[in-house]
Amino acid sequence: MTATQPLVATQSFSHGTIECSDMAKTRRFLGQFLGVDVVRPLPEAQYLWKGGPWSVVCVCVEGDAKIQGQQNHFKLSVRTAAEVDDAHEAAQVHRDDFGIREITPVKEDGPFRAFRLLDQDGSWWEVTTLNQAHYDRLFEQGDHKPA
Repeated sequence: MTATQPLVATQSFSHGTIECSDMAKTRRFLGQFLGVDVVRPLPEAQYLWKGGPWSVVCVCVEGDAKIQGQQNHFKLSVRTAAEVDDAHEAAQVHRDDFGIREITPVKEDGPFRAFRLLDQDGSWWEVTTLNQAHYDRLFEQGDHKPA
């Protein structure tokens, strides 16, 4: 947490943005594979949401959407390690159906289990057991302090 007064009095984190090149295919992947809620209130954009105070706006672009690096990814939490494994298997089985370009192996990092996939629009998604409690703890602990 910062001890100084911010220059912008931000009240909430509204949304972020990703690109797609085919709204219908992207919506099918997001809803039917990832289980994300999608609504299209505008002809050029659809909103992604899975509860909580913020959303992601998916904007349709001409041509191919830009491929993101793996470091630019969205995390989707599941309850158990078995659910990560099931999602990984589903990604492999349905890869062609949903245009999934790449699937990483499942990895364990301490108590968390996860894998990533690259969708047809060049966006990376991580399915993980890491949950909101992890982020709550991070912000309670504050910044890393060098030894």
